[in-house]
Amino acid sequence: MKKTLPFFSMLCVLFLLSSCVPPDPAMVYGWNTNTPGSTITGPRILHKIDSANVTVTEYVSTSAGVLQQVKYHATSNEMDVLYNSDNKVNQMVLQDGTVILDLSLNYDTAGKVTSAVMVQTQNNVNMGETHFTLTYNPAGKVIKLDKKVKNPVFSNNFTHYGVVSLVWSGDNVVKATENTTGIIHADGTLEPLDPNGNITYKFEEYDSKINPYSTLPKEFNLGMGMMGTVAFAQCSFNNHLKMQLEPFFNIPPIVTTGSFVYDTSNYPVSDQQDVFKFIYKGIQ
Repeated sequence: MKKTLPFFSMLCVLFLLSSCVPPDPAMVYGWNTNTPGSTITGPRILHKIDSANVTVTEYVSTSAGVLQQVKYHATSNEMDVLYNSDNKVNQMVLQDGTVILDLSLNYDTAGKVTSAVMVQTQNNVNMGETHFTLTYNPAGKVIKLDKKVKNPVFSNNFTHYGVVSLVWSGDNVVKATENTTGIIHADGTLEPLDPNGNITYKFEEYDSKINPYSTLPKEFNLGMGMMGTVAFAQCSFNNHLKMQLEPFFNIPPIVTTGSFVYDTSNYPVSDQQDVFKFIYKGIQ
């Protein structure tokens, strides 16, 4: 069973990215392009992502720049973003038909996310829970997320575990490695992670410009990474122009590359082919 878990885990990741969690636009950087059209000179927030003049993703926010909802037009999914009394994102609820992913973030007294719980329900039935514990480096960057998984349909005990490791270069994530092959036995003992179960994303060739996702709450970007590891790239300050996916079991890497057109404020507004656009909204 241990040897089949990496394949099962990869299928789960691919399913998550292709169905419930829309793919991170970083996955398609360079595949489309657009003519720059942003004239915003002051504070801004990401508003829309268009492809061939069709809106793919819409970020709904208040006039003051508080993100409230994300609409994924290609799949008709919606994510509500909720806040605690300290105005920190503490819940992200993504609905895909009868399937709901509900991610709750927990903070310490310093305002740092220390743990999280993601519950997946279908037709109001709890189909699984993932519990995260976060580790930071001295610079305050998340470098490790320990995951424990259980399916209350069968048992209220944790049955599997995994680890996500992040490597930073300055303010940019350059590598994210996920391994979810760990088994938790009924007596609580842990089966070691299978090293062949690593899935690695390498984010390379960063520019010196500003990542559109940096205009969104950093805890939101962190939560997106919990929902799909590739989205940890949204936590970077700059834009990677190359991504390399290294699947498990020595499958050849998958590489995507691209480049951007920027506005005078150093934000990307399109790719070079003038098809894929980032559209911003000024904050009042």
